[in-house]
Amino acid sequence: MHRLLTHPPSLIFPASIYLEPAKTFNPVWAQELSIQASLQNPPIFYLRMSPKDNGIPDPTLLSAHCADFPSPNFPYAFELRLNEQSRFMTKAVFGGRLISAPSLTISPGDEILESATGTGIWLLDLAHQLPLTISLTGIDISTRLFPKPTTYPSNITFSSQSIIDLPPSWSNRFTLINQRLLTGALSKPQWIQALTEIYRVLKPGGWIQFMETGPTPNAYSGAKMKRMVDSWALLYRARGLVPEIQDVLGQLISETGFIEMQKHVIPLPLSPRRDSSSLSDSELDHYEEHKKNIIGFFVAAKQPFLMAGLFKGEVEFDQALEEMREEWDASEGCWWEWAIFYAKKPE
Repeated sequence: MHRLLTHPPSLIFPASIYLEPAKTFNPVWAQELSIQASLQNPPIFYLRMSPKDNGIPDPTLLSAHCADFPSPNFPYAFELRLNEQSRFMTKAVFGGRLISAPSLTISPGDEILESATGTGIWLLDLAHQLPLTISLTGIDISTRLFPKPTTYPSNITFSSQSIIDLPPSWSNRFTLINQRLLTGALSKPQWIQALTEIYRVLKPGGWIQFMETGPTPNAYSGAKMKRMVDSWALLYRARGLVPEIQDVLGQLISETGFIEMQKHVIPLPLSPRRDSSSLSDSELDHYEEHKKNIIGFFVAAKQPFLMAGLFKGEVEFDQALEEMREEWDASEGCWWEWAIFYAKKPE
């Protein structure tokens, strides 16, 4: 039986990488829309580029060939961490509110859709706040992380669907569509296609509620952070993705036909403030958890960074990451921005 690293890395960023069973014994990072894991020898996965678009991964080909996890606790550890991160973002970015779209009233018979649902934790938590007369649907391209049917109420449905190609029968169906962190999954044309599909399946008067981020912070701690973040942006661009999506998504939403578009930017700290000793326990928890999540992404994405030639090797990458962490700790004004988008389909 293969062993896992003691703690799977944090994950909050989706990735556009296609998975196949491993044919090599070099350690790599397995990644999919909602999963990132560190595996020790021999790994289960290796990274394979899509045959289309000159080797650039095609998010429509995302697949999880995860039939044989190396440990019975492996899926549970993933789900637990993903659930923790989702709840952290709800608390820190949305102020603890699962639904925060303005002027939205949920009535009996309404239907709510979550795109890229992953473990479905957002829907599962929401089900505790809504009556069974509200239908909740979660979609993802992979069913790997879906909860077992016996663990959720009868008004929740999970299905394998792509946000860029939703069923024709779903037109004008949903009152709210929630989506988080597809930054690393869609090219700009696919974003436009996804928004077109989302607009189609949303009821007139319905709302979208998105959260996105990317390697475009407005406050660097210094040169060390800039190097790591710029490398991340280069990696995204090499794969046809949109690292600055949080800066252009509002315009894309409006161009799709949505109205009353709102964007709210939530900066979360990566470095302690001068008066950090006066922070409340909640604020300290936010700081530490947020810092851990951002570091976790870079750790999990080590092999893609190396494969892209952005660092000479693991030693240089590890050193650069540690230097960024030290720079954060020495800084007094460094944060990462999270963008929330709301918009309404005209009635």
